[in-house]
Amino acid sequence: MKANLIIFFILSLSGCQIDNYQAPEITLSGNILDAETNELVESGGINAGTLVKLYEGTAIQPLLFKTIPEGRFTNSKVFAGNYKLEVEGPFTMFQDGLIDLKVTRDEDIDIKVIPNVRLTISVQNKDGVSANINLSYEKVASDQTLIDYGIVWSEYKNPNVYSFPGGSIVQENVDTMTSISGEKSFVMPNLKPNTTYFVRGTARTQNPGNYYNYSSQVVLKTQ
Repeated sequence: MKANLIIFFILSLSGCQIDNYQAPEITLSGNILDAETNELVESGGINAGTLVKLYEGTAIQPLLFKTIPEGRFTNSKVFAGNYKLEVEGPFTMFQDGLIDLKVTRDEDIDIKVIPNVRLTISVQNKDGVSANINLSYEKVASDQTLIDYGIVWSEYKNPNVYSFPGGSIVQENVDTMTSISGEKSFVMPNLKPNTTYFVRGTARTQNPGNYYNYSSQVVLKTQ
């Protein structure tokens, strides 16, 4: 019996040594950039935002990285190796097919895409209870119908159509509109005086994944 216990103890130690693999230590970061303007392509972040898919070797199941709303991503637990990469979001990839990537050290990469819609917003006027926001839009995806556009605001940074605490959202259905670019004025009603709001423009085409494009946010403080 004692001999059996000794053998079991030795095998247990051996098993622990075999499982003692080195943890991944490489950081892979990057930017999702508009291939024409070289600006970050914003999205909903953790709320139905851009996904980075990283395939190791010949794997068919990817590692998934979520991006922050501004269009960046980072993962500090990547093994060295050969990968293929693609991104999914409110755009099409500029390069056809997967991107080959050899990771041997910390990397910061740029991924070029063509957004479905380009958006900018500006504050036209404001007072203590309301504000007027001008939205400029350009539908870039020629094979997709523009479904809606609007603005969303919140008392917290980077609001999106699914989350806008302390704020609200105004959207307009435009799927029958033939124009591919233009401007639209929106009103932010029922604001609180002396309060800071974060505002973003939104637009959605009929696209795989039902992703929204977003403008960069503007900061608005009521009187």
